[in-house]
Amino acid sequence: MNESLDLITQLLHRGGPVMWPIALCSLVTLIVTLRKCLQWTFVMLHAMAGASAWTATLKVFATGDKAATLTALKRCHSPYATLLSTVLTHPDLPFQEALEDTARTYVRKLAAGLGVLDTIVTLAPMLGILGTVTGIIASFNLMGTIGAEDPTGIAAGIAEALITTAAGLIVSIIALIPLNAGRAWHKLLTRHVESAMTAVEAAAAGKPTA
Repeated sequence: MNESLDLITQLLHRGGPVMWPIALCSLVTLIVTLRKCLQWTFVMLHAMAGASAWTATLKVFATGDKAATLTALKRCHSPYATLLSTVLTHPDLPFQEALEDTARTYVRKLAAGLGVLDTIVTLAPMLGILGTVTGIIASFNLMGTIGAEDPTGIAAGIAEALITTAAGLIVSIIALIPLNAGRAWHKLLTRHVESAMTAVEAAAAGKPTA
């Protein structure tokens, strides 16, 4: 563990100042990935565990008894029950419009964080290129000052250029994997939400929603 920390410290030092934002990108990637995995797993498990209760709640909702529906929604642990409860307890909009607006908000919430990963995928290699440029500039400046008599200083600048380039590419590749996986999961969850909302619309058809 200590050896790994020492290696990371050395890389941060040798890579120059650009390594710090690259390291920050890697940390943000880790945090966002873990957060989205926990969120999506929680949603899927609750949807599966509350599937039967959700079906029973829809049957109550189809009767048009709002009080009984709200009671059933409180007992239902499906995430879709929360959406329907939000619609029924905030009747400021027509039912259809409120249902679509609530579903869109929920889908956007599920997608939160993917934009951050998308930004990191683009930003990390650009930071690596910036580190490459600054490292080469430092090498040429040193060559102009001392000539080629001290290759150690010149090599340090070249090392800075190569380290930041590699680090930026590695972080970008690592962020790309959860980004693509997250997009696939988000599409799956979105289809589940659309299916649930279609079931709500079918249950609400032909009855007053107040």
